[in-house]
Amino acid sequence: MKKMKKIFALLIAMVMVLGMSTSVFAADPTTGSIEITSPKTDPNADNTYYDAYKILDMTTTGATNDAGDYTAVAYTINSAWTGFFATGAAGAGYIVDTNTGNLNEITVDGVKKYINITDSNVAEFAKAAFKYAQDNNIAPTTTQTVAKGAESVKFENLALGYYMVYPRGASVQSGDYTSIVSISNTAPNGKVAQKAEWPGITKTADDISVEVGQKVTYTLSSKVPDTTGYTKKYEMTFADTTTAGLTFDGVDSIVVKIGSATLTKDTDYTVSTETADFSVTIDMLTGEEGSKTAKYTYNDPITVTYTATVNDQAVTKIDENHATLTYHNNPKDDTSKETTPPVVVKTFSAKVVIKKVDGSDKTTPLEGAKFVLRAKTIGQAEGDTHESDRAAGKYYYYDATAKDVKWVTVTSEKAEDLAKDTTITVVTTDAQGNANFDGLENGTYELIEVEAPAGYNLLTTPTEVTVAGSDADATTLTITTPVENNSGTQLPSTGGIGTTIFYIIGAILVIGAGVVLVTRRRMNVN
Repeated sequence: MKKMKKIFALLIAMVMVLGMSTSVFAADPTTGSIEITSPKTDPNADNTYYDAYKILDMTTTGATNDAGDYTAVAYTINSAWTGFFATGAAGAGYIVDTNTGNLNEITVDGVKKYINITDSNVAEFAKAAFKYAQDNNIAPTTTQTVAKGAESVKFENLALGYYMVYPRGASVQSGDYTSIVSISNTAPNGKVAQKAEWPGITKTADDISVEVGQKVTYTLSSKVPDTTGYTKKYEMTFADTTTAGLTFDGVDSIVVKIGSATLTKDTDYTVSTETADFSVTIDMLTGEEGSKTAKYTYNDPITVTYTATVNDQAVTKIDENHATLTYHNNPKDDTSKETTPPVVVKTFSAKVVIKKVDGSDKTTPLEGAKFVLRAKTIGQAEGDTHESDRAAGKYYYYDATAKDVKWVTVTSEKAEDLAKDTTITVVTTDAQGNANFDGLENGTYELIEVEAPAGYNLLTTPTEVTVAGSDADATTLTITTPVENNSGTQLPSTGGIGTTIFYIIGAILVIGAGVVLVTRRRMNVN
C-alpha cells in the first residue's frame, strides 16, 4: 500500500512537471504589437491614418534549442504578396538562395530561402512594396487613427510577421516615411520612429511696407511630392486671394517654375479665377490614365510668382492676403484631396498727418499753411527687393488718376518755387489745421512749409518725421506731427533784398544830412 502511494505521488509530480513544461511552451507568443513613438501627423488634417500591411507570415519552422525555445524565425509569403516576390517582379531581389549574413529564413514553394532586407536597402524595399500595394489595390491589414499631438500609437494583437507601416498621404520617397517592421516570437513587440512629411506651402513678398501704386511680387513655394502609387491622378492646386488694398495684376503676371524650368500655361498647368483671385493647377503625372508615372523630379522646388498693385484702400490698414495648397492624398481614390491651412502675408502702407497750430496757443488750429514732403533717408526693410524711385532729396507726388505715389527731382527748392511746382504734391491745412501725405512706406521724411498761414511767419527749417509702421499694430500706420507757427513780422534773411533796402535808405539819410549841413554853412557865410 505504501509502495502504491509512492508510485501515485511520483505520477502526480510527473504530471505537474509536464504541466509546468507545457505552460512554458504555451507562453511562447503568437501575437505581437507595433508601437510608433512620437508619430508624425498630417498638419493639414485633424486626424492621420496609419496603415499596416502584412507582407510576410511568420511560421514555426525556425530553429530551436534543446529547451525548445526558438533561436531563429522563418517566414512564408503572405498570399496577397506572392506576385511582388515572383521572378522578375519588384520584390524578387529581396529573396535570395544563399544566406550571405544573418538573414532570416523564408519558405518559397517548399524551398528554403533567405530574406535579403538590410539597413542599406530597406528604404527602397519599402517604396517598392508601397507601390505594389497601391497598384494592386491591396487593403491594409489594420489601420489606426491618430489625433494631432498624440505621443504614440500602437497596433496590438497582430499576427507575427513582416509589416509595412505607412502614414496615409505622406511621402514614401526617402527616410523612414514608410517603415518595415518584423515582429516574431523572439521579438514580438516592434517600435518605429516615424519621420513622415506631407506637402506644404509657404508665401513671401518682396516688400511688406509699401507705397500706394507699388507693385509687390508674391511667391508661393512648395516641393514636388512623391507620387509613388498614383497612376490615375495627382494634382497640386495653388490658390491665392488678395485683400481690398491689393489689386491682382492678372493672369499674365503669373510665372510657374519647377526647378529651373518655366512651365507653359494650358500645357503644364491651368489657371482659374472662379473661386479666388486665381488658382494654378499643376498635373504632377504623365502618361496614360491607369499607368501614369511621375512627371517631375521628387523634391524639386515649385514656385508660383505673381504681382499685385497696392491701391489707395491699403493706407493705414494691415492687409492679409493668403494662399492654400490642395493636393491628392490617396492613390486608391482620385477624388480624395487635402487642403493646407491658409498661409498669410501682411502688407501695410502709412500716412503722415500734419497738425498745424499756433505756437503760443497750441489749441488754435491754423488753416491755409502749405507743405511739401521730401524723402530724407531710405532704409529698406529685410526682404525688400522691389524697385523704387524713392531716393533721398526727392519730393512726393501723388498721381490721383493713376493712384500712384512717385518721387520727383525739382528744379528749384526755394519755398515760393515749390509752392507753385505742379510736378509735386502741395497740401494745404484745413480749418482744423490738418493735411495728409498718404500711401507711404517706412522711412524718414521732411515736411517743408512753402507758404505760412496769413499773419504768421514761414518756417525756415524742415520738420523731420519718421514712418515706422508695423504689420502687427495698425495704430503705427498713422503718424501725426504737430507743426507750430508764430505770428509777427519776420525779417528777410541776411543778404536778401530787405536788408539791402535798409542800407540804401540809411545811405540816403546820411547823404541828405550832409547836404543840409553844407547848405546851412553856406547860408551862414553869406
